[in-house]
Amino acid sequence: MEDSVNLSVAMAEDDMELDQTTSLLNHNVTFDSMEYTLATTLPANLSFSLSDAERLKLGKTHKGNSSVNLNVENNNNNSQSCMETSVDMEECSTLEDSERIINIEDTMDEGPSAESKITEPEESNCEHTVTQSLPTYFDKELVELGRRCWSSTAQKQHYTKGCYWSPDGTCLLVPVHMDGMHVMELPSDLYTASNVSEERDLSKLQSAVHVPEGGTVYDCAWYPLMSSQDPSTCFWLATRQHEPVHMWDAFDGHLRCSYSGYDEVDEVVAAISLAFSQDGQKIYAGYKRCLKIFDLSRPGRICDEYAVKFAISCMTQTSEHPHTVTCGNWKGYIQHFDLRCPPKQGPLFTLGGHSAGITQLRYANEAAGNWQLFSGARKCPKLLQWDMRNYKKPLHEFQRQVNTNQRIQFDLSADQSWLVSGDTDGAFNIWNLKSEDGKEAVKVPVHGDCCNGIGFHPTLPILASSSGQYHFISGDDHENTINTTALDIPDQEEEIEGKRVVNYENAVLLLWCGDSYV
Repeated sequence: MEDSVNLSVAMAEDDMELDQTTSLLNHNVTFDSMEYTLATTLPANLSFSLSDAERLKLGKTHKGNSSVNLNVENNNNNSQSCMETSVDMEECSTLEDSERIINIEDTMDEGPSAESKITEPEESNCEHTVTQSLPTYFDKELVELGRRCWSSTAQKQHYTKGCYWSPDGTCLLVPVHMDGMHVMELPSDLYTASNVSEERDLSKLQSAVHVPEGGTVYDCAWYPLMSSQDPSTCFWLATRQHEPVHMWDAFDGHLRCSYSGYDEVDEVVAAISLAFSQDGQKIYAGYKRCLKIFDLSRPGRICDEYAVKFAISCMTQTSEHPHTVTCGNWKGYIQHFDLRCPPKQGPLFTLGGHSAGITQLRYANEAAGNWQLFSGARKCPKLLQWDMRNYKKPLHEFQRQVNTNQRIQFDLSADQSWLVSGDTDGAFNIWNLKSEDGKEAVKVPVHGDCCNGIGFHPTLPILASSSGQYHFISGDDHENTINTTALDIPDQEEEIEGKRVVNYENAVLLLWCGDSYV
């Protein structure tokens, strides 16, 4: 009985040693050191060492770091093998960067010239990848890259309502009044461009995705972690008149799901403003008397409500405090709420300074902290900069021309050094925040009508802008001219053959604001 047990144990040990040897010689093996002899785990007739030629080959592959190639040698002396193991381990401890894991496939010779061959890195596919280095802005004249115009009539006016870059910079979302929402892709030749020619042909900016449903679009918001290489993250949220919050797919424009808010009589009510949380897991929807918080993974009507006194017209959130949200309202106030506190406590503080309803809030993403808040309002010429650590009064006040109730967008460059805003005169207002006299704006006339949307590309020196507004026209003998992007339209109204013609523009422009050449 004991002999059979000993025999089975011996056979099991032999099989284990054979499996270890076969696995080592026929599969990939990784090591944590530069030289290592595996005499302790292998049979006595196997050991490993390195040659100078193999070290030279791996040195080129790993950019100057001494690397190891693996060679199998026969050794019949078990004690000598153990001695080699201890010596090699002492040498390994004195080498720098010996923690690199090396794959045995990297040490295989591919041919007679393998030692002198340097492996070149493969070029990445730039179809959906944008360069990450921060560009320089406004060093030279603006270069127009492309445009898109919408026709319009007095009975059915189509005008843009802002423009929104996707977080990865691959496409631009443009809501159009009575024409749904359009998604236009960035021209492919601009993905890796460091400069452009002033003679570059204009791109047509065709719609890659069009959601043709009518109605007034109140607000839009891209998913903050959106990446074109992951289709599941490519979507945006939109709230429109008499409808719940919809999630739209950015690839084919189909409706993914909806988030419904209900009022006191259990009727669907449209949200006024939208925003994502910093991690993208929560949806903040602003209503007339409450802030509804939806879980992104749970569509429907289930949500958390946070009661407020005024209608929330816009929202933003700082990365320093993910449990708080900054809201603007139609009364012209900016209120900062801590969502962990009960609604009866009210806002932590309230900021004034604007003469009408707040239309946009934006935090600056500075390296020192996410504390600088910019705010703009309708029919208010002031664009205010606040420091949320000392909010008694604004740090700076910038002047722009805003004569209508619509939202006039502003944006900050990727390096947080430039502030750009549109105005109702169709011009760009550009401020250099790093300059001592940065309060004075440089006005650049670009559009022939109200410039309501503007936005910097996340990584490239490209500036997108949109134009248009509603025109009040009385009578039936009025027509509109063809949309144009001319900068010198003399009059808004002209008499042509007894009929008054109204000149206005509904367009989207892409402008290069970086380095250019002739």
